[in-house]
Amino acid sequence: MDFKEEQTQEIEILQSIYPDELTFLNDSQTQFQIRVNLDTESERKHALNLVVKYPATYPEVIPELHIEVAEDEEDGEYDNEGGSNDYDDDDDEDEDEEAKQTRLALNMAETIEYERSDLSKLLSKLNEEAEIGIGMPSVFTLVTVLKDEAESLFNEKLAIKNKEFERRRNELERIEQQKFQGTKVTRESYNEWRLKFRQEMKFEEKDRLKMQQMHGGRLTGKQIFERGLAGTEDEDEGNGGVEGDELAEGVKGLSV
Repeated sequence: MDFKEEQTQEIEILQSIYPDELTFLNDSQTQFQIRVNLDTESERKHALNLVVKYPATYPEVIPELHIEVAEDEEDGEYDNEGGSNDYDDDDDEDEDEEAKQTRLALNMAETIEYERSDLSKLLSKLNEEAEIGIGMPSVFTLVTVLKDEAESLFNEKLAIKNKEFERRRNELERIEQQKFQGTKVTRESYNEWRLKFRQEMKFEEKDRLKMQQMHGGRLTGKQIFERGLAGTEDEDEGNGGVEGDELAEGVKGLSV
């Protein structure tokens, strides 16, 4: 196999497919990058650069690959790590929480960035595909795989952020509702509160003073009645049962 011829032919094909996206990084045209524009839900255009370097024996071995976040084509306001000046949290320190949450909900897709861990994950996937394609030119296939995987990863990250946003919003709503609901009252908690309240207000002492004032220190009718019954029983017991015995004997004599 003529490795150089295989590489040259692939370069010609890639130039015809990506006339504006392919950029050579050396004079020998063995190292180049292809800008991969992604289709995402965000208004901001995301793109990744696939950097390719041909080993001398490519395509009998896999190419050397590297992935990096591409700069914005219009004004380059996004750095090479995917940082954004438009959605920096430092710019809204004075913004209240409700306004911030509303803004995030409307622009959630604009907050998605490709981090180093994401690029590493994508690179691992490309190396696996390159291993499968050993023996044949594979750069076009790798570009296609990178585009599909990166767009899928974007959607996954967006779904996670939306889920986290919903969780935080529900938590804030729950906290706000608790301010108006207060603590749920049960029979046990009410009785505990009532006892403590009466002790603090000294209601028992006030009731006793009020009773003494109303009755001049005398017993109530109920108290007199209850104590009268108790006194009768005590008197019967104090007589040793004599009156009972005499009454029994009298009834016995009548019956005879």
